[in-house]
Amino acid sequence: MEANNSGNEVAGALTYPDRDDENVETVPIQPRQPINLQGLLRFAMEATKREDAPGTSGFRRMDEERRAFLEEALNSMSVDVPKLLKDAVKILSDPEKINSIQMDQDPPDDVAAAFFNIQEFICDIDVANDFHKIGGFSIFPVCLSSQNATVRIEAVSILAEMCQNNPYGQARALDANLMQVVVQLANTEEGNFLVTCLYAISCMCRGYGPACDELFANGGGPLLSELVRNSNIRVRTKAAFLVSFLAINHRSAKEIFLENNVIGNIAESLNRGIDCSTSCTLHALHALLQGPKLPPQVNDPTIKLKNVLVKLQNTKEIEYAEYSDERKVLKNIMKILKDVPTIEDADDEEADR
Repeated sequence: MEANNSGNEVAGALTYPDRDDENVETVPIQPRQPINLQGLLRFAMEATKREDAPGTSGFRRMDEERRAFLEEALNSMSVDVPKLLKDAVKILSDPEKINSIQMDQDPPDDVAAAFFNIQEFICDIDVANDFHKIGGFSIFPVCLSSQNATVRIEAVSILAEMCQNNPYGQARALDANLMQVVVQLANTEEGNFLVTCLYAISCMCRGYGPACDELFANGGGPLLSELVRNSNIRVRTKAAFLVSFLAINHRSAKEIFLENNVIGNIAESLNRGIDCSTSCTLHALHALLQGPKLPPQVNDPTIKLKNVLVKLQNTKEIEYAEYSDERKVLKNIMKILKDVPTIEDADDEEADR
């Protein structure tokens, strides 16, 4: 018995039309994925072929004039990275050109373009290594000694990118004595320029012990200990991050920091109240408090660390959702300092009498 489906569909059910081979539309074969600019052009032409008006024919042989035009256009879209880097290095390693840029002057267009072109490609680790091999480090003695702050900081930014997660770059920076130069700059720069110096120091140090040794040999301990209380919030954040990292990962860092009043400076920073630098600052303090014995500074009556932490713990802002990390770290610190008393102010003692 043959079922009659035409008038007995269940309401709401999916129905399918009867198969009619004459009405089946063949799915077009997709063009192969391109691997270069020429392939991309062909891919686009093949992929849109089915959208052409009916009756259009396939590819016609391209005349020589049009072929030459397209080849020139495609070649102009390609970038010769080694040549671009060499040209940039030639500009930035020219002492006469760089020294002619006055202190408050914007760098000339060719200098600005040279910095931009290097930074555009140096984030690739292979390009970064090639940058050194073509003599790219010759820009640093010239640019880092420039009287123009923008030139100095652009060069420091390139150094940071060169070293980030790149042991080869870190080693070459150390060979060129660039840690000493950047630490010296960090002692004189301010604001966002100083932030860039700290970023470069971080990139040179992370994961590379010899650079950490070089940092402390060139005064990095006193520098970072002081900068954790800097008036610039980004400087405080970067400095506190480095203190935390080094205290955990470098054998002598903690002792050096403690000798340079880092806990007193951290207390001063935290006493400002909670802000975007507080998380890194608390993590730095937590790292410094690790070990079998607490540093004597936690009981220093001139620092009043416990008082500062209690004050921070009692602020209403610490309960905000965005400060969950700060609450967690502060709670752990208070556990470590559970036997450390708060210190009464002289005014409070006088009032009690």
